[in-house]
Amino acid sequence: MNWPQLSALLNAFAHTEPGRMIATLASISIAAILWRISKKRARLSSSSMLDVEHRRGNLVLAKNLIIGATLLAVGSIWATKIAGAALSLAAVAGAVLIVSKEFLSNVLGSAMLAISRPYRVGDFIEMGEATGRVLDTDLLVTTIAETLEGHQLTGRTAVLPNSLLLTHPVKNLTATGAYVINLLSIAVIPSEDLLALEKTLLKAAREVCFPWLADADHHLKQLESRDLVNLPSAEPRVLMELNHAHEATLVLRYSCRPNDRVKVEQAILRAFLQQRCVVAGRQHRDARALAEAA
Repeated sequence: MNWPQLSALLNAFAHTEPGRMIATLASISIAAILWRISKKRARLSSSSMLDVEHRRGNLVLAKNLIIGATLLAVGSIWATKIAGAALSLAAVAGAVLIVSKEFLSNVLGSAMLAISRPYRVGDFIEMGEATGRVLDTDLLVTTIAETLEGHQLTGRTAVLPNSLLLTHPVKNLTATGAYVINLLSIAVIPSEDLLALEKTLLKAAREVCFPWLADADHHLKQLESRDLVNLPSAEPRVLMELNHAHEATLVLRYSCRPNDRVKVEQAILRAFLQQRCVVAGRQHRDARALAEAA
């Protein structure tokens, strides 16, 4: 068999259903390989030459180009079939839209969930006015165990239509996985020694969080390298907010496992109060000693 005959045979096979399927699978496989190569190159890029945000921007651009080229290739492969089915699909879509707009919105929301994966089972999320831990997802709804502040379970469940993904922002409160960053706000009187209170709160947080600080910091650094994002350190930090003349706020940033947030928060508060009482008692004794000496 000479080359013209082989070329004609391959061309005829490419226009058959098996030929189109093989060509489609080949296009998707090539796209997946290119995407993995792009991610690997972005991770291995020297941080001294390109910062994290720049590398992430290049990676997003590469992803969009790969997706666009793959869609163009697949569309070209199935062009004749698409043209023939377009009218029928339009009629079916119109009928579905008329019969059940909400059903179609939920299906589109499920498609968005499958593609973008904003959350998974076990994550704590906030969507609309509901906050809770994801228990189940299906074609139409997401079921969550409702929680209050601090991830405290209420014992109730909430069923959220997947159409909310199309109209409401979703906050994944445990997006960093094994260890999460939490904030604890403590209101104090501005006339108090804020620097001393800051040291006391930091000491309490470090004592409570010390057993897992190294693991949490390693985990967050791995996420930075893998996902090309800037994440805070696992080391406890305190920020001061002078809201007005009668109130100040110490905001503690600390790390812990998602399921231990309430326990760790309470442990930090108790350690802070105990150490504050110790300091206050020492100051009171020193003041009394000075008064007696005078």
